[in-house]
Amino acid sequence: MGPPAWLYYLFALAMLAVAAYGLALLMLSIGPRDAAGRDVDLAHVFMGVSMAGMFEPRWTFWPSWFWEAAFGILFVWFLTRSSESVHRFGVHLPHEVIHAAMSLAMLLMYWFPKSTSSQMMGMSMSTASSRGDLDPAVGLVLAFAFVGSAIFTLASPIKGVSHHGSHAARALAYASPVDRPTGTDMTRLADPHDSWTGPTSVLADPRVEDMSHVVMCLGMAFMLVLML
Repeated sequence: MGPPAWLYYLFALAMLAVAAYGLALLMLSIGPRDAAGRDVDLAHVFMGVSMAGMFEPRWTFWPSWFWEAAFGILFVWFLTRSSESVHRFGVHLPHEVIHAAMSLAMLLMYWFPKSTSSQMMGMSMSTASSRGDLDPAVGLVLAFAFVGSAIFTLASPIKGVSHHGSHAARALAYASPVDRPTGTDMTRLADPHDSWTGPTSVLADPRVEDMSHVVMCLGMAFMLVLML
């Protein structure tokens, strides 16, 4: 006996909310918004729409090959960005790594559709060719990584890290002085969002950005556990 149907529906709504929020941020990026987080916003749009269809089959969009191509491109993109970040800032854990892992997890969900409940998965996944079952160890490692990322994001004193990275001026501008790395150039911390008012300033708040990442991580971890 699996989780109740209403829980799937709740997660589907949460995934659509994250996708809608990511789309709103992309629309705002036409203005002065820091372009460093656009790739994450785009990834959240794709992940949110795709996972909503996994939790609620009636909300499935586009065939599996489309999603596999999209998440394959995102996986390579975030790996490349991770490498660039290490080259630029030295050895550290780039925030792009977790997004590469999330893109990989999405690929695995399409590659191993038979690992999941047929009542839960959308048609785009149920018609995909079966490659056997997902290795439980891989699923657990990814699920724990996503839960860990959610906890780290909530606990981090520097907000906006999930979208912009710990070295970005966008994130450092919202950190308290004691939490900023030694030698931080204060002249580069000017944030174009400081002059925004109303709903726009709320949408661009790095704490809200982090919360969207937390919701996506928890939804993805839950889906991976269901696949075990």
